[in-house]
Amino acid sequence: MKIDYPRIDWNDVQPGDTVLAELRVSKGWTYVEFTLDEHTADAQMIVGASYYLIDRPKPVFPEDYGTVIIAKKVRGIEFPEGVVLTRQRGSTSRWAADTYSPMWKSIDRKIEGKDNHGERQIEDWVLAKVVPA
Repeated sequence: MKIDYPRIDWNDVQPGDTVLAELRVSKGWTYVEFTLDEHTADAQMIVGASYYLIDRPKPVFPEDYGTVIIAKKVRGIEFPEGVVLTRQRGSTSRWAADTYSPMWKSIDRKIEGKDNHGERQIEDWVLAKVVPA
């Protein structure tokens, strides 16, 4: 069986991940697909198995106005050093009432000529904390 998923070390598996385990048995290979939840996160690895990451759910964006994140990939462009984004208020106009969509403003640079980005355009990020210099 050809596996088109990235291989992952057991120690890197997180709750919520969907994983494929490949294990050698006496007459060939066996495959087990499973999703770890918070109750199975401490499960023991299967000795001798190879693990492949099928899916990792995206974290939920913070909802508080003014929250700061560091984005590593925005609009398909990767930023190894990260881009600082702050959460703006969502649109409250009558035209956008059905599609409340908070925007994230890039503080230090424009990306593709824009400094406001929707959550669908932010592909990889971590929560940040602002401290006095």
